[in-house]
Amino acid sequence: MDVIEMDDNPNTLKQQNLLAYAITNFGVNLLFSFPPTFLFYFFIGKVSEGGLEFTITQDSIRYLLIAIGLILGIFLGPLFGYISDRTRTRFGRRKIWMVIFAPLMAFSFFMLSIPFAREQFKTYDAATMYLIIVYIIYTIFVNAFYTPYMGLMAEITLPENRLKMSGLFNLLMGLGTAIGLVIPWIIHALTNSWVIVCLTYSLILIGVSLITIIIIKEPPVPLKEEKKERIPYKEILKNKRFLTFESAQFCWNLAFNLVLATLPAIAAAVFGLETATEFGELAIILLIILGFFFFMYIRKGEQWGKQRTMIFALLYMALIFPFGNLFFYTKSSTILPILFQGIIFLAFLAIGLAALFVFPMGILLDIIQKKQEASYIGANGIFMNTSGALGTIVIFAITQAYGADAFFIVCPILSFILLAAGLIFLFVPLYEKTKAIS
Repeated sequence: MDVIEMDDNPNTLKQQNLLAYAITNFGVNLLFSFPPTFLFYFFIGKVSEGGLEFTITQDSIRYLLIAIGLILGIFLGPLFGYISDRTRTRFGRRKIWMVIFAPLMAFSFFMLSIPFAREQFKTYDAATMYLIIVYIIYTIFVNAFYTPYMGLMAEITLPENRLKMSGLFNLLMGLGTAIGLVIPWIIHALTNSWVIVCLTYSLILIGVSLITIIIIKEPPVPLKEEKKERIPYKEILKNKRFLTFESAQFCWNLAFNLVLATLPAIAAAVFGLETATEFGELAIILLIILGFFFFMYIRKGEQWGKQRTMIFALLYMALIFPFGNLFFYTKSSTILPILFQGIIFLAFLAIGLAALFVFPMGILLDIIQKKQEASYIGANGIFMNTSGALGTIVIFAITQAYGADAFFIVCPILSFILLAAGLIFLFVPLYEKTKAIS
């Protein structure tokens, strides 16, 4: 990545400032990666290993928790975006929210590990009630922190820096998700405690948030703004480019959440990787594959074009997903070891998935209007949380009926959904013809 030098414009950023902003996304996605993945091992793990000893069927509560968080996010994201856009303090309108809610988000996440009075929550019913209450509180704090943080990105990024910011932002997001697939099993192997795992995550979030809060200079906002300069919130939903983008994103985010949420169950029941350590070892292989294509998109994305590359990735994944059904029908009679087949399938899938980490945020930054940065992020959250909640509820219901085979049951459906997303982008361009390569 080229260094961006400071010029006479005080809002132009150096590369280290881009990094100082994006580093918080590492900590946030580290936390985000836990419920869909290693929370599974916390639920089904032995009590002697810090777990709750749920069955795989009882693990369906994990999907319910994720769905609750996403459904609440449909309303909380726009709410906090609207409030943040209209916040007027001497400390700004974004970082003040981060200062308040970073420690609250971190503490509520830590509480998911039931660090206190666990004897009172040994039964499935008691643990479920506790986790639902804590997860609701955690979701509120997540939206109060993350929506203003995302709004800050749109304010500090100039048009010529958007792809660099998008790439770095998504790189740190990908690293957070990636590290979240590896370090839990290392920490747990050393400590035999999921409480320490969650505490470590929480401290990392606070640390990286402080870096952003201290280093990034928030653009000044008048303490009083004339009423006529405020654009009605409903105007966002009249932006045709925004609605086109969100329609396609609704589809691919649905697919992405289904894949991520079912990975540990697939690893345990299909691949025979029943421990967190085995899952973490497989994750390292998959992350290397994903990382290769990620950096390829970062290097070539500007040349190939953001929307054009997304069209390829979406249509490609629509073609690849149905091959997942081979696991469902041939896992007991296949010639090749099932684990080897799984690695090959996920490797091919990574070619398309890597694009979802690189391009969407860059496209969204091209669409966001000034003075409504956080409101746009909140509106974006409506579509993302709705699709995520829908996908999680679907996989929750199918898991109840089919167990770990649920993902392979829905593979053909995912193919049609991704096909729809690709066709939306194919026939509705977001850029002028002169900017088609963007």
